[in-house]
Amino acid sequence: MAEPAADAPQHVDVDALLAALRTHRDRAMAEAMLLGGLRRCEVLGLRLSDLQVPARRVFIAEGKGGHQRQIPVSGRFFASVAAYLDNERPSDAGTDRVFVVLKGPHRGLPLSPAGLDQILDSARGRAGLAQATCH
Repeated sequence: MAEPAADAPQHVDVDALLAALRTHRDRAMAEAMLLGGLRRCEVLGLRLSDLQVPARRVFIAEGKGGHQRQIPVSGRFFASVAAYLDNERPSDAGTDRVFVVLKGPHRGLPLSPAGLDQILDSARGRAGLAQATCH
């Protein structure tokens, strides 16, 4: 009988983490990191105009080292972003940043790094994972 692939548990962990995310916004952010290789600061810095839907790419205006680049990202990410924009993102958001706070006194403001970390930490706990980070 063949041994399971060494990376098999990682796929299970990724699926468990994605399943534990509660909103389209949260899934879209995780998919940007997982499927597009975007860094946390790049995800949080995305602007609506950076989404190149027909080409299935995102424009990174300020990546590591200040470099600009275009990143191909799976259609799955764009489906999650579309669901988020259509159903969850406040229509009165006062920013062109893609990912914003959905509830509370900061509703409609850009999501912070601490906010993204909290989302991932909570999802990790719900998924029963010992470790899951933006990296």
